[in-house]
Amino acid sequence: MAGVYVHIPFCRQACHYCDFHFSTQVKGVGDMVNSIMQEARMRIRQDPSWKSQTYRTLYLGGGTPSLLSTNQLRALIVGVQDALEFRVEELEEFTLEANPEDLTRGNIQAWRDMGIQRLSVGVQSFDDPTLVWMNRAHTGQQALDGLSLACELGITSISLDLIYGVPTNRNWAKDVETALSLPIQHLSAYSLTVEPQTALGTWVKKGVVREVADELVREEYDHLCGAMNRAGWSHYETSNWAAPKKGEGHHLAVHNSAYWGGHAYLGLGPGAHGFDGSVRYANVSNNPRYIQAIKGQELSCEEEHLGVRDRYNESIMTGLRTARGIHPGELKQAHGRSPAEDDNWKRWVDLGVIVPGADGWHRIPETHWLTGDQVSSSLFWVE
Repeated sequence: MAGVYVHIPFCRQACHYCDFHFSTQVKGVGDMVNSIMQEARMRIRQDPSWKSQTYRTLYLGGGTPSLLSTNQLRALIVGVQDALEFRVEELEEFTLEANPEDLTRGNIQAWRDMGIQRLSVGVQSFDDPTLVWMNRAHTGQQALDGLSLACELGITSISLDLIYGVPTNRNWAKDVETALSLPIQHLSAYSLTVEPQTALGTWVKKGVVREVADELVREEYDHLCGAMNRAGWSHYETSNWAAPKKGEGHHLAVHNSAYWGGHAYLGLGPGAHGFDGSVRYANVSNNPRYIQAIKGQELSCEEEHLGVRDRYNESIMTGLRTARGIHPGELKQAHGRSPAEDDNWKRWVDLGVIVPGADGWHRIPETHWLTGDQVSSSLFWVE
């Protein structure tokens, strides 16, 4: 089983905090779509094993893939599925990242006709002054109207993104309450991170903006955790919550869960990453260079061959970010090493930062997840 990630590197405007690869020069969208389709064909020629994969998910991310015209998006989907020889109607999950301003009746109906069944909507906040501060292109009301319209038009799975730890006077509790009142099935929430090569990074460096205190970040995260728990949602990964299904289980994100499980995925587009189980590659994060390389029948990417130690450390890092956690015995069997053999392991267990669960699985409890990366890195195999 494998997934496909397609990176659409265009945005209408630059959010002040974002350091993902994108361009606001959208004149080259047509050339980019053709290049991504060509890359899919080239990946198959370079490694025919990708053709024999059973594809489980397709995720169109960015950037802002929802700014593509319906004709461009349809051509891209057809080109990728034909190159990889799968059909979107057979996928378990087909996600399009969309911004609220693009959630129009015509767009949503066209997306449904293309087989898109899940939307991941970058709301970030419902507070208009905060959205202006972030340099988002939508208003809170546009987000409310667009999400309701998507549900009305038959989109059966909607995920919503929020950001906490923002240095504005935004009422975080109201944002959380509003999100829970909407017809959504999944929520991702991230702490605002100050990246150097962004407008926010420049403001902080110059002292124009002061970062939010760690105490407030913790307070807002704890509030979110409490609200989601009371609503019956599953906090299944540090930054992700899934609503309960009507029958049994929760609406987990299938594509992203595969990342955390270490499964293979094919990445297409500039800045996209891919992984075949042992080799990870990263496409060049430059639109003209990417297109030029594809025109020359070249794949402009860097590769990293992961050894046993690399895979072990990644299993620790991703596993401890999930509610399932890690199984020291299974890690020992797979990689010849167990975190339980590390001196730090006993310390974290004694402190209750790592707790045992059923069948030998160990996890970081919700109250300690914000420091989970520190815990994981202390258990890395560094010899």
